[in-house]
Amino acid sequence: MTYSTIPLLAAVMIMHSVTAAAQVQVGVHAPKHPNTVHCSNDDDPHACSLSSEERRRIAAETQMLNARTRRMHAETQMLNAQRSLAREEQRRMQTERQAALSAAKQREWSYRRAEVKVDNLADHFKRSHTLVLTGVTGIDTKETVAQAHHILSVPGRLEFVNPLKIKRKFRTHKRLPAGFIHRPGVLQAHIHRETLNEYGRFVRLIVKDHTGDVIYDARYENVHFGEMLAPLQGVAAL
Repeated sequence: MTYSTIPLLAAVMIMHSVTAAAQVQVGVHAPKHPNTVHCSNDDDPHACSLSSEERRRIAAETQMLNARTRRMHAETQMLNAQRSLAREEQRRMQTERQAALSAAKQREWSYRRAEVKVDNLADHFKRSHTLVLTGVTGIDTKETVAQAHHILSVPGRLEFVNPLKIKRKFRTHKRLPAGFIHRPGVLQAHIHRETLNEYGRFVRLIVKDHTGDVIYDARYENVHFGEMLAPLQGVAAL
């Protein structure tokens, strides 16, 4: 009985030694896990899987983006301030330019002259009833027709007729009967306009009767249209 117990104890001791050695070996060769952040179930799963190094990198990139945003905002404010100053300078220059142009125009228009070489309108008004604008030449012909139409269309001694195509908007008649301007009682007006200088204007107004004789011939420098055409409405010449 005694002899059979000794081998059994030896076997138990050997198995215990093998188990301990295996545990030690497993502990030595077990992989070392990185320093991870452990989160509760309420945290973001993606954030829980980030290491400390990755979180530091993301924080640094976020700070860099914020700094870039602040820098761009500051540059935008500076650009807006520069644009505001540029607009203010442009308005100032426009104001000064307009003042200079107005002063120059006033200086040039301070010289006004009207030279009437022939004036027999008063005698022909008694036996005339129609004034036809037969010609407009020189510069700004469309503007000249528009101004003449605006002034002479006002009811007066003579009926104003404009058959010209220069400014169709102000044309009173597309086509006149053949020989209409040669009928007794019809006067023919011709306006020529030229530039004297930057602002000065020269206008010549000629009026003929139905036979082609000149009954009014006037030359104007820096005179408004209303004053130039006043004699055609029965108002005394300048």
